[in-house]
Amino acid sequence: MKRLLQLISLVFTLIGTFLGLIYWKGDEYLIIAISVSLFFTIVFFFIVDMLIKNKENIRKRKFSSLSIFLWFSFLIFSFLSSIIILHGLNVQFNAKSDIQKQTLNKLYLLEGMTSEYKKIVKLDCSTFANNLDKKLNEFILSGENNNEIYKELNSPPYNINKNQLSRINGENINRKNKIRNNYKNVQERKFNKEIDDVEFKVKKFLKNNMNSIKKWNILDINTIYYQLNIMLTNNKNQLTQAFDKYKTNKETNFEYQIPIENIPLNDPIKLWKLYNPHYLFGIIAVFYLLLLSPFLIHGDKTRQYKGITIEPEGGVEIK
Repeated sequence: MKRLLQLISLVFTLIGTFLGLIYWKGDEYLIIAISVSLFFTIVFFFIVDMLIKNKENIRKRKFSSLSIFLWFSFLIFSFLSSIIILHGLNVQFNAKSDIQKQTLNKLYLLEGMTSEYKKIVKLDCSTFANNLDKKLNEFILSGENNNEIYKELNSPPYNINKNQLSRINGENINRKNKIRNNYKNVQERKFNKEIDDVEFKVKKFLKNNMNSIKKWNILDINTIYYQLNIMLTNNKNQLTQAFDKYKTNKETNFEYQIPIENIPLNDPIKLWKLYNPHYLFGIIAVFYLLLLSPFLIHGDKTRQYKGITIEPEGGVEIK
């Protein structure tokens, strides 16, 4: 029975420290997480085993060097492992649902960013086309006195070729409309290059990570959570810079709100302060009692006496 209790506690150590480290550092530290988990498990096994083997000496000499060394080692490794285990339990029992909700919300925001960008691009391109149409009409109506408008159309943001302008007149409205539509399409393609690039990255990210969040893939949670924050920021910066570069209405800006709140998944102390799960101390206390149970319930070795003589009458004489 005592070995069964010890086995349960050792398995708890192995799983608890592994979860804590993976949630803390992510799957990039998978090998380290496995190694540290095995290390704590093996160390606790040998410390308790040494306590059992030397229980009689420890009972007689509580402050012997061996006793102090074993108990000090147990306390130190218990303290270190408890930080990691508590972090794993805190994430699993308290932060899990919040992380899932926040991450899924950010995934939808990531997907919706390009939709909002397309709306403002469409508005800018429509404004561009309308302004261009007005300028072309003015150019046609101005006749020979069109030098000023000619310069405008030949300069940014229109940059219309001189040969094309020379062919526009009041008798050729279709050519004017064709030029307007062509230059509107050119303007849209400038934006579309950035949109296509961002959408490709977003679709790839969603395909690779959406199920991992919904199904709570332990190995991927930390990596996805922080990669998502980076991708949101990078995509917004990329689209903002592209819009500022190609927009024709200088007063228009691409604005998209990204949530700034983050759950401190990689900071055990901050996460603890966020949820204050003091009840976990009780779980940890029970765990360490189970870990020590083989030592606590281990009986003293049966005392043996030399020179025992059994009398004929049935008595026993100890010399």
